[in-house]
Amino acid sequence: MAPYQNDTLPIRVRVQDLLARMTTQEKIGQVNQHLYGWQSYTRHGSEFTLTDQFKTHVAWGGGLGALYGLFRADPWSGRTPENGVPAAQSATVSNMVQQYVITHSRLGIPALIVEEAPHGHQALGAVSYPTNLGKSNSFDPALVAQCAQLQAAELAAKGVHLALVSTLDLLKDPRWGRSEETFGESPMLAAAYTQAVIHGFQGDLISNDCFLDHPADTNRHIGVVIKHLIGQGDALGGHNAGTVPLGEREVREVYGPLVASIRHAVGVMAAYNDIDGVPCHANRQLLTRWLRTANHFQGLVMADGTALDRLTDLTGSVAAAAQQALTAGVDLSLWDDVYTHIDQALAADPTLMTALDTAVARVLAVKFLLGLFDQPLVSPSEAAKLPKIITASHQANAKLAVESMTLVKNNGVLPLARNQKVAVIGPHTASIYDWLGDYTAPQAPDQFTSLTDAVRPYASQVCTALGSQLRVGVPDQDYRWLDEAEDCASESDAVILTLGGSSARAFDMHFLTNGALAAPQGNTDTGENVDLADLSLSADQLSLLRVIKNTGKPLIVVMVQGRPYDIRPVLAIADAVLLAWYPGQAGPQAVADILFGQTTPTGRLAISYPRSSGQLPVYYYQRHAAKNADYLDESGAPLLPFGAGLDYTTWIVHSLSLTHDLIEQRTAITVTAANTGQYDSSLPLLLFGRFRGTTVLPREKQLLATRRVTIPAGQKQTVTFTVPDTALTYYDAHMRSVLPDQVTFSVGDQTQTITTRYFHVKEN
Repeated sequence: MAPYQNDTLPIRVRVQDLLARMTTQEKIGQVNQHLYGWQSYTRHGSEFTLTDQFKTHVAWGGGLGALYGLFRADPWSGRTPENGVPAAQSATVSNMVQQYVITHSRLGIPALIVEEAPHGHQALGAVSYPTNLGKSNSFDPALVAQCAQLQAAELAAKGVHLALVSTLDLLKDPRWGRSEETFGESPMLAAAYTQAVIHGFQGDLISNDCFLDHPADTNRHIGVVIKHLIGQGDALGGHNAGTVPLGEREVREVYGPLVASIRHAVGVMAAYNDIDGVPCHANRQLLTRWLRTANHFQGLVMADGTALDRLTDLTGSVAAAAQQALTAGVDLSLWDDVYTHIDQALAADPTLMTALDTAVARVLAVKFLLGLFDQPLVSPSEAAKLPKIITASHQANAKLAVESMTLVKNNGVLPLARNQKVAVIGPHTASIYDWLGDYTAPQAPDQFTSLTDAVRPYASQVCTALGSQLRVGVPDQDYRWLDEAEDCASESDAVILTLGGSSARAFDMHFLTNGALAAPQGNTDTGENVDLADLSLSADQLSLLRVIKNTGKPLIVVMVQGRPYDIRPVLAIADAVLLAWYPGQAGPQAVADILFGQTTPTGRLAISYPRSSGQLPVYYYQRHAAKNADYLDESGAPLLPFGAGLDYTTWIVHSLSLTHDLIEQRTAITVTAANTGQYDSSLPLLLFGRFRGTTVLPREKQLLATRRVTIPAGQKQTVTFTVPDTALTYYDAHMRSVLPDQVTFSVGDQTQTITTRYFHVKEN
């Protein structure tokens, strides 16, 4: 037995032994994730066969570093229920791939199976959760962690090793098409959710100790690759992959908590954008010095899809691009050609072998850590767990869908009375795909309930009508759709109207080599590479809104959306407005349950909701500058502030007090929340801090902590937040991490100020 095959040895020893045995080409093969996974197989009925393309690629690399998207099914991959991998056969296909790779690798090195899981596995039969922008409104990291744990179990039963999950992007400009993938605008909140996702997927797989110094536990594990490092949501103009002109202070203060939050992740994916002109994929300061040296990250760095090929615009050649990326700290490619030409880079600079060895060692270390060498295949007993996992996932998903929604207007019509005639109208009534977001697989009818069907048990009678399209009207049909909607509404006692947008992809669309839409098409107005200059709803939707309002029936608007649209016309006309975001498969049922009072709306906005495109940006932690905050033609304030949201019950927050512990270097802030209404419900409590006495412009306020409490009607609960002194620092004029002179803490309308004169914080 070779040392690398001995599971009792520390991972570091096994990696070093294996690396010393590898040829240069085998090393190059390990840092490549070049092949699209769905190109690895063909399906004939229920039988699967490996393709020559897959076999040739394995032979080229003397094995396979990683395989992306083996189970991916969507219009880009062209995989459908007819030619894709059914969930029940996933383990069989994964084992087939893995067995071939191991037996055709001279040293028996297994491959990493990598899959998209931004809001559920992008595969046939998988559970589709709310997108991150909706999840963030729950202020419930514990529930998000529970759902991540269930996703990990689902993936493990299928034979997946790495899940790609977006958590690091911030929603600074909602014109950006990928807004739906963010956990909102708050760095603190996004960091909390990132840690929840990592812990949910991985448990305690990586701790502060160096995992290389310990033997692998020989069990199969799931690792998560967190996306995207870093600043993608700050791109100028909301352009996807646009330039990010942030200075060092802003990057460190805003994104520092996020970089710190991924310390225990198995992997991180670099972002397409640059920071101050330096592409993230070529940024050694970011990928090595900040990520690894300062934050002690131990995992691998993965490139985003074809991002390394984009470096050739700077370098002029694939060899130079490979040298730049390897030196910066990119360990594993994704679909690009650049890393397939590392041999050319080595010929030009043999000293690059050191960087290549470092990257290969990280890839191998992750494979040992996840148990691939010791348990490379999915056992029949593990694969058999999938149905029970899916059932449990649907239950958690239903809870998360409810918590993800935010009520922003209610003039007394909600909750709706039951056993009355209800009209369900709107462009989202026709297709579940408009509720799911980007990165979504084909759906089977038994995976969801339509909004119309979800409303039926609550109503004596339900009629439904499309009313309009989302964006692109059909001249011969528009007036007929409006007439049908008007008739349906007129015959009902109340109207539920869906408006908003869609990230749905269709099989007749054209895609780039990284899966993004090549050009906007049809009614798809959100998602990767679908950016908007104007956040207004379409003219057809606004016409539908006015027609329904003119019927005089109580009007409840449900906004199904992956970004905030200009909803001023909606708020002016509707009797109630529920922001549902993209709530996933359980979304339509959650909407019905909320509107009819089966449950209460508890979501709170994780963004500052803009009035219009022209006033952007409006995020709450901008610096306190002596500026004219308003425009001549519009207020500069957001339409709805961060944390806004209504409930069926009423709340009072009172009795805020604080104490500081000099020895423990932390402040305890205590506040009481009272449910003074008639409904049992939950309330997210948000603790903000406002700094004064600084050497640079302070921020208007900063979110320091959150706590979600569940309180029965008529009861109250006292909550204590504990904030370490290090959370109250900022970067001064000399780029030192220091305390301000004063901090004002606030929860709701309760405030207290503390002086930091006697605090002691170690300078960074």
